[in-house]
Amino acid sequence: MHIVTDFLNQIELYLRTWALGHMTQITTALTASLLVIFGDDINRLVKNQVRHKHFVIRALTFVLVCAFGFGMLAIFIAPGLAKLLSYFGDRYLVVVVVAAFVGIGMMAERKRYM
Repeated sequence: MHIVTDFLNQIELYLRTWALGHMTQITTALTASLLVIFGDDINRLVKNQVRHKHFVIRALTFVLVCAFGFGMLAIFIAPGLAKLLSYFGDRYLVVVVVAAFVGIGMMAERKRYM
């Protein structure tokens, strides 16, 4: 029994070390997934605001929202997610990351993305 416990602890330590080393990529993936899920809602909100404007205004707004708006959201959300994940501590990092991706998958399923 002691051998199994040591083996599981070694696996958990390896996964935790790997996740800590790839925190930037993990939070970027989480952020991108959230933006894909909620991007339609953001676009719809902006579209309703500029629907009756001139074509040039609508086109510029679309470019600003998609190119700069989503980019800025990604830049600002990812560090916040990293801080949130660090709140749970290193010991539970792997469980929290897996749970976050499962939760995002469930949100995607509800919004019919899957």
